[in-house]
Amino acid sequence: MKPPSSPLLDEADLAPDASGQLASARYGDVYASRAGALGQARAVYLQGCGLLDSPARWAGRDQFTILETGFGLGVNFLATWAAWRADPVRCARLDYVSLELHPVRAADLLRHAPPELQSLAAELAAHWPPPVRGLHRIELDDARVHLLLAFGDATDLAPRLKLAADALYLDGFAPARNPALWTPELFRALARLTRPGAPAASYTVAHAVQKGLSQAGFELALQPGWGGKQQRLQATFNPVWKRTRHTLPTPWPAALPRHAVVIGAGLAGAACAHALARSGWTVDVLEAGAHPARGGSAMPAGLAHLQPSADDNLLSRLTRAGMAALRRALPPDAADLAQFVPATLTPADAAEARRMQDWRRTVQLPPEMAQWTEAGWQVDSAVLANQAVCAAWLASPRITLRCGVQMARLRHDGASWNVLDAAGHSLARAPQIVLATALQTPHLLAASGLIPGPDWLPLRALRGQAQALPARLWPALRDLSQPWMGSGYVLRLPEAAARLLQDAGDPAAQVDAHHDWLLIGATFETDDQSLTPEQAWQHNRAGLSALTTSPPRPDHVGALRHFAGVRAASTDRLPYCGPLADLAPLRAKPQRAAGKQLHELPRLPGLAVCAGLGSRGLTLAPLLAEFLVATLEGTPLPLETDLADALDPARVALRRLRHGAAS
Repeated sequence: MKPPSSPLLDEADLAPDASGQLASARYGDVYASRAGALGQARAVYLQGCGLLDSPARWAGRDQFTILETGFGLGVNFLATWAAWRADPVRCARLDYVSLELHPVRAADLLRHAPPELQSLAAELAAHWPPPVRGLHRIELDDARVHLLLAFGDATDLAPRLKLAADALYLDGFAPARNPALWTPELFRALARLTRPGAPAASYTVAHAVQKGLSQAGFELALQPGWGGKQQRLQATFNPVWKRTRHTLPTPWPAALPRHAVVIGAGLAGAACAHALARSGWTVDVLEAGAHPARGGSAMPAGLAHLQPSADDNLLSRLTRAGMAALRRALPPDAADLAQFVPATLTPADAAEARRMQDWRRTVQLPPEMAQWTEAGWQVDSAVLANQAVCAAWLASPRITLRCGVQMARLRHDGASWNVLDAAGHSLARAPQIVLATALQTPHLLAASGLIPGPDWLPLRALRGQAQALPARLWPALRDLSQPWMGSGYVLRLPEAAARLLQDAGDPAAQVDAHHDWLLIGATFETDDQSLTPEQAWQHNRAGLSALTTSPPRPDHVGALRHFAGVRAASTDRLPYCGPLADLAPLRAKPQRAAGKQLHELPRLPGLAVCAGLGSRGLTLAPLLAEFLVATLEGTPLPLETDLADALDPARVALRRLRHGAAS
């Protein structure tokens, strides 16, 4: 039996019924009309939502979102995708969001797809996610079709989605078989995600369904049924009340150019620039240093990895989503940039040993994500060449990089933001600014008068030192095949990172023809606890004592390469990512903050933050970049709203305002 916090879901139990029709033994119902799943998809859902009209509802649109309850075998999605591809005046981007508690297996998805949809089903099956609770984003058809699978209980997940549906497919097993998917509470949650005027369609006309939809603000119309059914349901969302607390995301204003300035060219800034460019934006990247990947991104390589927890906490959920986003963000030919191999996690101390024992009892994930072995926990991970990854993300014709630029403050001029130097001269101008300047972010905001002081977006500096040496000089670690983490870490440098050492002309690098280098680290130093390189090396060597007590060869010292970087970490160890709040109205009247939630705060138009990633830049930067682009463009958020709140740059400021109001 799974613990309540287990993210692992029970997969669909497919079995033919007495007549040979594919059914679910769990619900005792067939997966689609006995007259054919594809015919039902087209007649009930696509036709019911006006997607087979001429022109279809999505015609000429930049973006169109469909929300579905019950993904099942995916025939509705595949039929919609096929209709979209066949329509010459289709929307430029199709978003399809589907809720599913018991996902099917990829093989079953492919096996049971209609023959004419097999090629699309094969592409979908190749990207099919594991049956793990949460949101799973899949990009298809050259990233023009975005499928967001919401795995879990619909009643729990729907209130934590953020999107604006242009059409609604109400599917799933019959209300008598699976009443949880047809409740008034779920209909109200779906209504909060639906644009006024959007159509909804369903095969069922059950009285309880009609009543629940009507109470949620839908106007109903019964149409002739399909496949032997007398009637089917069509509806239009036309509420008589105004939205108050729940506002729909809005698209980027058509009157403004899709032009952004990203300040900072570390992992966070490069990932944001890359995500914006992929979405069609023109991006200027400003970097104060002489080259990208400085500060916390300055190490030659780093480890991205999933972080298990006994209660599947925020960080665990973020790192799972982060590893999936990292795979999407890397170029197809990234073998020299990244090595996706499991990492071994071992306890750093007695407290962590107890936590890892708790994981053995409670963590249930697919083995490719996390599993216990005699050596420790094996988790999904990747070793990446930091500088080469940043360079790859910035290598787009839509991105212009300028280094050695000293930014002093920001000024809002009409519909654009101006980036100014110390003399007040304009360095760049755009309707959207993304601040990814790590420790400088709060200081730049405070100097611009956008927050009262840097402590309203608190970040602390954590210096880290690591060392690289040729693997042949530490024989005990020469055959290490996977990254290892305990009180320290050791990993093999990817080829692109090792090549940088050789290209730099280092004599020690020249002797290793196979670029076989180890990176060993890393310290966590505050301003009052700085270590010399020699002290840092002793610290890092000691951190590997649980892995090996054999020392490196005596001649290793001359080959050592020392690296130092400074991480920017928030006080709660979660990043800041999202639009910046306009604090002026609440600071003028602090009592207004007492009852405010984060999503109710006014936002400064065109200003967003992505900073404070700490030691998880590689794990989280691509995910945060996807999330940020979705917030700017008004597309479905790839994170649940509780995770979005945990990342909100206004979370500290709101607590301070509430405290001030209470005082």
